[in-house]
Amino acid sequence: MTKYLVNLSAAPLGHEVPALLAKFGAWVAEQDHGTLGAFDGLVAEPIPTEWSPTKAERLRREGFTFLGLPDGSLVALIRPGAMTRSAVALLGSEGEARTVANSLEEFLSLWAQGETGLDELDAADTSGRKALVAWLKQHKLKVPKGEDFDFATWLEGDAPLATGAEAAPRFTPTEVLARLGPKTQRLAAVLGRRADAPEVVAYVTEVLGKKVPRSTSENTDSVNVSAPKQGVELVFSHDVLNDAFPPQPKTAKTFIPYVSTAWVRAAVGEPLLGVPWKATSEEEVARVLGPPTGRRAAFATEDALTVAFWTWALDTAGHLELELEFDDGITVTLSVRSARALERYPDITTGLFVGYAATRGLLVPERFPAHQELLSAVARREVQGSRFVKQALPRGLWDDHLRDAPGLRSLAYRWFHNMKGLWLTEDLKAVFGSRRGAFGHDEPVLDDDTWDAVDKAAPVLDQRLGAWLGSVPR
Repeated sequence: MTKYLVNLSAAPLGHEVPALLAKFGAWVAEQDHGTLGAFDGLVAEPIPTEWSPTKAERLRREGFTFLGLPDGSLVALIRPGAMTRSAVALLGSEGEARTVANSLEEFLSLWAQGETGLDELDAADTSGRKALVAWLKQHKLKVPKGEDFDFATWLEGDAPLATGAEAAPRFTPTEVLARLGPKTQRLAAVLGRRADAPEVVAYVTEVLGKKVPRSTSENTDSVNVSAPKQGVELVFSHDVLNDAFPPQPKTAKTFIPYVSTAWVRAAVGEPLLGVPWKATSEEEVARVLGPPTGRRAAFATEDALTVAFWTWALDTAGHLELELEFDDGITVTLSVRSARALERYPDITTGLFVGYAATRGLLVPERFPAHQELLSAVARREVQGSRFVKQALPRGLWDDHLRDAPGLRSLAYRWFHNMKGLWLTEDLKAVFGSRRGAFGHDEPVLDDDTWDAVDKAAPVLDQRLGAWLGSVPR
């Protein structure tokens, strides 16, 4: 069979190939291609200038790449002057930048466990990982201790630290928390907390035996931490669509994430509110929990409400919730209650829609406590919707900005995201005509969300939203 290509005979100018990497490369060269993951080999090369023209000089001075992934992402050794050893970092094909491991030793250890966070390596076949484990034992590899390296923040260089970061909100638990098992209770106690909170650090490092993500970025807005043996998987994200959880800047382009979601699985070793993990029917769950809270479609593109779910608030303000879902099996999720984005990056068409929605009473004034008068002015057609978008929607338009009328938010989500034959952009192109946009896609011929433009679009918008307009004054 074909073997992996290895060329680690020399590092790029100004660098040296670590002895451990050279030894590992010699071993990899003897392995069958594919057994260690989806990559072609190990080659020491300069970091491409094209990955980040503005940071290329600094990157090339402090490190070099040694592994390329099929999607064009690169794995690099980075060793800034103050560090005693090189860390392993991902230079993603879409601009992602994150620490993979704090040392080469840790990287190889994670690779052997299938826990690098790089799908192309973690999906290696079992025989390949077992062979790597044996190689590491043969060479008595030990993972050195030391401070975690935050590649994304380091990459910012001399960018000033952002100011104005806020503490996460305080939570008053509901009675349901006391009904959970001790392991799930401790997990719930870190939900909604910042990654740098002492209780989060203690839980992730001591209970799960994992590392806490030190930051997220504009290109990597979430990081998962999975602990299958403990039956827990966490999501850390700074992009939580809940006004009580604003982004927490660390530098100009990096953030301190929150524990936004946690999945609990059977390996946690305790039932959830008395429901056995091996429950085989909705009726079996209902005998313990009572009738479901509601039903939903299995996918956003489906209409049939086939999936039963039970939800409980975990704090008195309703920011945190626990959900048990049954769909051919049990799924348990703890999460920060979040909206869905209709439009994350508002443009003139968003302003037109907001102007229309304000005049039709489709927006929720209470969602904008600091801008209720401005919203009233839009509803009176005294101010254009784009002004409201600019001042009141800094993080975009969310589905919970619309009234919680049955079916309205679901239809709006499909309409904004081109699902089930619905697409706001297509409707507006039919009204205003189309042209080639800045990114090569057709867009409506619309440069200003004037009230004349809103009136011109209103008939087609009314047609889409007619089911929710009957009781709204015009």
